[in-house]
Amino acid sequence: MFELKVREEEKDGFIYKIMQMDLGDKKEEIYIKLPISEKEYLTDMYDPYVVFNIFKMMSIGGDCYIRGKVSKSLLDNLEMFVNCWKIWLPDKCKDIKIIADEEIDEPVKLNNDAIMCFSGGLDSVTTLYRHYKGVSGRNNRNIKKLLAITGARDLSSRRGYSDKSYQEFYNKKMNRMESISSDLGFNVVHVLTNLTDTDTIFEWGDEFIALFVSIMMLYQDNYNNLIMASDEFVGQDSIVVPHGSNPISNNFLQSNKFKLITDGQFMTRLDKLETIKDWDFALKNMLACDECYTETNKLCGKCYKCLVTKLNYKALNYNIDFNEIYDDPSFNLEEYDWICEYANIFYKEVLYYDKIHHTVPKEIVVRLTEILNKYTTIININNNVNKKYEEFINKISWWIPVKKLREKFRNKFKE
Repeated sequence: MFELKVREEEKDGFIYKIMQMDLGDKKEEIYIKLPISEKEYLTDMYDPYVVFNIFKMMSIGGDCYIRGKVSKSLLDNLEMFVNCWKIWLPDKCKDIKIIADEEIDEPVKLNNDAIMCFSGGLDSVTTLYRHYKGVSGRNNRNIKKLLAITGARDLSSRRGYSDKSYQEFYNKKMNRMESISSDLGFNVVHVLTNLTDTDTIFEWGDEFIALFVSIMMLYQDNYNNLIMASDEFVGQDSIVVPHGSNPISNNFLQSNKFKLITDGQFMTRLDKLETIKDWDFALKNMLACDECYTETNKLCGKCYKCLVTKLNYKALNYNIDFNEIYDDPSFNLEEYDWICEYANIFYKEVLYYDKIHHTVPKEIVVRLTEILNKYTTIININNNVNKKYEEFINKISWWIPVKKLREKFRNKFKE
């Protein structure tokens, strides 16, 4: 069972949109906290709250009752969104039927105004710059508002939300992010949610799209375009499904009240750096680091995000002083083996970029090719070992006469 109601409270200069979920065996409350100045922009439709909870609903399955008005066109699209995720994650995603108190079907002529989630990382910095400069082609939009969302389930946001000792560094990160947007004349609206306090069966990399899109949807009556910076290049060696933001299921996060634009999905990280190469302030201040911010007000230079960004700078032959940006300004291609498990798609992007442009230094191409070949060999060996191990377990299990015990035995060794 799933039932959703939403109430509104105002306190200390903020407005709270509080979602009350009856999950059958328990009840949950999740809030979205915004500055009271945003109240006039927020929709009274339940559309945002349905998308916010779409993964929760899929984890429960069955009839989902929404005690408010929902756009029929959104529900039509969400049916296909759910079908995608049922195929990708069949053990986690169940069939659902969303039953709203009232379905609204009012076609709207969409305006050119947009709202965007902004983090200060390469993806969002590039997207903001593209639309600001008017180089996003026919999908270029007039960005009116930037949102920074805290309280998600990613590590940085969780620490910023709950770790008091981390607050100072987190606030510095927010200030740095705001300095980037203000350099182009944009202000950032800070939004807080307590989503991180609730349980989930999903990986954050799968469900993050619902949080960011749903909070932008709060503004759907005024800004008919929601801009999400893509974190994934659509090249065949880079694209991963399932993944929260992807060119398949993102198409179903739409209604006749808004259009979702996933910007930058046809660009590698090198293409994105090339786009902002003349924006020196952003190049030196963007937040591409797992540690977010160090005591010296620099990026760490050691995490995989820092290493990948350094690699991209070197691949583009940029004359950037790493001492200005990183605590550890060193660059050594021999260090890039250990992050291959996390960064192999970014290595492939560098090789793809070189295949098109033929400009990446030869030593980088040779080294990345060597690392990827080694990584592929290890993966193939592991897959063969796992296959033989599974065959061995299945062979032994057939000596167990009781089917239930036989399945229990198999599952035990699969863990």
